[in-house]
Parts: sequence; structure tokens; C-alpha cells
Amino acid sequence: MRRNSFAFSTVLSTALSLAVCSGPALAHGGAGDEEVKQLAEAQLPKQANTHATALRVDFAPGATSKPHTHPGPVFVVVISGEVESALDGEAPKRYKAGDAWYEAPGQLHRITRNASQTKPATLVAWLLSDGSTPLVKPTEN
Repeated sequence: MRRNSFAFSTVLSTALSLAVCSGPALAHGGAGDEEVKQLAEAQLPKQANTHATALRVDFAPGATSKPHTHPGPVFVVVISGEVESALDGEAPKRYKAGDAWYEAPGQLHRITRNASQTKPATLVAWLLSDGSTPLVKPTEN
């Protein structure tokens, strides 16, 4: 388990570093022959969110999440299937594997659902927090 914890920490650190890099820095490519593609970018608010948690969320066909908020910034990447998501009053957007989005602290995530009634979907969300506040707060919407 300790090895997995170290590997997870390394992957999370690398992913967060890539997520906050600017477009011009990525324009110069990676460290070798790999192809680097920016998935998301956001200016993080000045606050003490020093605790990072990565969550894998699996949606069965047709599954949906209840409206909710998060206490800190969130970066989300769809890793399989297609997910529909709507923040605040925006129209739902469809994200397929490899697509990403950002949620600001406290932003209402009113729709999150598997876009397919026949295939599963999975996303990974990186949540920043103070380490003591619950990561998900259900809302009435």
C-alpha cells in the first residue's frame, strides 16, 4: 500500500503541475519526444487549500450525481465514456474521454451524469481543500 501511496502522490503532483502550467510553457513541448496537450488552466484563488485529493468517480449507464459544491478548486478529467456536466446556470456540456473542466470554489455543480444509457463512464477529479472540510456538499436545487 505504501508503494501505491507514493505512486499516487507522484502522479497527483505531476498532474497538478501540468494543470496549472501556462499555455506558452507547454508550447515548447515536454522533456523528450512526448506530446504535451494542455487540458485545463485556471488562476487559483488566494486561499489555504494545500490538501490535494484525487477521486475516481464511476458512473453506471444512466447514473447521475445530485447537485453539489466543493470547498476548493476542482480539476476534472473524463477518462472513459461521456459525461454531461452543468455548472451554475450554464447549459449542460458533454465531455468525452480526455476532456477536462475546472470548478471554482463553492461553484454549484448542478448536473453531473453519464451521457449514455448503455455504457459506463469514469472521471477523475482533483480537489484542493484545507484537509478538514468535507470535499462534497450536497445542495437543494
